[in-house]
Amino acid sequence: MRIKLSVLCLLALASIALPQAPQPVIDAGTCSANSFEAQFFHFRYEVPKGWFALKDNVRMEENRKRYETQLAEALKKDGPNGETHRTEGGKEITQTHKTEVFPPYNLLVAAPAALTSGNTDPLPRITIFAQKRITMLMEAGDPAKLLTMFPKIKVLRGPENVLLSGHKFVRADFQFPSGAFLSKFTTVVGDYLIEFDLRANNEKDLTDLARSTESVVFLSDSSS
Repeated sequence: MRIKLSVLCLLALASIALPQAPQPVIDAGTCSANSFEAQFFHFRYEVPKGWFALKDNVRMEENRKRYETQLAEALKKDGPNGETHRTEGGKEITQTHKTEVFPPYNLLVAAPAALTSGNTDPLPRITIFAQKRITMLMEAGDPAKLLTMFPKIKVLRGPENVLLSGHKFVRADFQFPSGAFLSKFTTVVGDYLIEFDLRANNEKDLTDLARSTESVVFLSDSSS
């Protein structure tokens, strides 16, 4: 019995001593041969054939700069600790909190022609991004509901629930005053909303882009 206990203790200690594999960063992702994989969120997506994805190092550098710019602006405004004020029992209560920002992280930007930046507006275009679930951006249907509030944006479809690889998405299609078309598929993964933002010049091309979401495959539910 003592030998068995010793072996078990050694195994437990060995498992603790083993180095833990580093966790991927939020926007970690690779696109090869039109197959995109998001390592942090554990899903794959097939980019339309013949399309080009923005290089991952460029995309991630833009994400980093976006975060640093927004954080610098917030720190300039609020300092390292912001303040919130509320009234309770007739008394004003001031609470301090660490200044944080939650910009969207682009996971994939793709178009029929090669891209040098994600900060561009070519059509058609596919953008997949992750947004921290804060304020009004809490549930999968909220981004679509927000767009429906603008009277000049025409709702073509939805919002409606669709199932992709066992995950519930909310889909909605829109037409903007400029003539551009948008199909948005949104799902919740842990503390983030994952949004597929598909844009085209006409409704037929938009329908084709929307079909590409059928290729989404979630590899693991560990991140949920």
